Amino acid sequence: MGSTELQLWGEDAGEAAVVEEATSLAVLEERARSYEAASKSANTWRAYRSDLRHFGTWCEARGVAALPAAPETVRHYLVDHVGKLAISTLRRRLSAISEAHMAAGEQNPTVSPVVRFAWEGMRRSHGSAPRAKEAAVTEVVAAMVKPLGRSLIDARDRAILLLGFAGAMRRSELSALNFADVTETGDGLRVAVERSKTDQEGEGAVVGIAYGSNPPTCPVRAWRAWVESAALVDGAAFRQLGSGRVIDKRIAGDGIARMVKRRATAAGLDPEMFRGHSLRSGFATTAARAGVAEHKIMRQGRWTTSQAMRGYIREGELFVDNPSAKLGL
Repeated sequence: MGSTELQLWGEDAGEAAVVEEATSLAVLEERARSYEAASKSANTWRAYRSDLRHFGTWCEARGVAALPAAPETVRHYLVDHVGKLAISTLRRRLSAISEAHMAAGEQNPTVSPVVRFAWEGMRRSHGSAPRAKEAAVTEVVAAMVKPLGRSLIDARDRAILLLGFAGAMRRSELSALNFADVTETGDGLRVAVERSKTDQEGEGAVVGIAYGSNPPTCPVRAWRAWVESAALVDGAAFRQLGSGRVIDKRIAGDGIARMVKRRATAAGLDPEMFRGHSLRSGFATTAARAGVAEHKIMRQGRWTTSQAMRGYIREGELFVDNPSAKLGL
């Protein structure tokens, strides 16, 4: 039986340091598994579980093993679904199959040339550029909030639209925001944004949102009006409504995305061109057009690379100083 003592020998060969077992291995294993679970978002794990169920059902119907799966099985699975499912969906399913095999200590079939070469061919044959969504620039956001009145739902939606735009916030960040995270100061709002998509270490960030020069589109005034209308003192910052009343349940990210589409429709805009991230991309596009330095745009939007930030700006600047307008056509 092995020793439970760990000896570190120094210059004095007669002196040893002993590390005492203070916590049971079962407890340590439980903690390790909780950290493993935290390595990816809950939404990612949920999607992976759904993907693996689909793959497992497909394998069972054909009498082949899902775990460990042969590279040929994975290749045939992809071939059976390419053209029916989006390439992005198949990419995620490959990731799920890969994670499951690595977690089980099995050989990963997705890295085999049998799978890799077929997958590259599928991407080239069936891949397509994602449909661009509209960036909610200042004019668009102003059009969305213009019809809003003093009702509870209007006050909430106005605050979400204007804070989301001025703070370059993701829909998940708006959903997770708590009342205590927003502090009003003489200069504007101090917003503590907790763990987000690019903040996997969970350090968070503080975002400043200044007063707007136009009262109807001022994010600080919109926040204050929502707080007063909803009588908020703690808990979730943005909540669901029921029978014209505020309920103690935060609005989900999907709910925010639907709200953006609904307000786009009311403003006479095409709702299919908008999504929850339109506020974030609108901020980046508007700030870039105004000549704001890239590092300041990145800091406000919590972008970790300029490449990621420019991806949000590129579509919004498609027709800004476009050379085709100089051809005299």
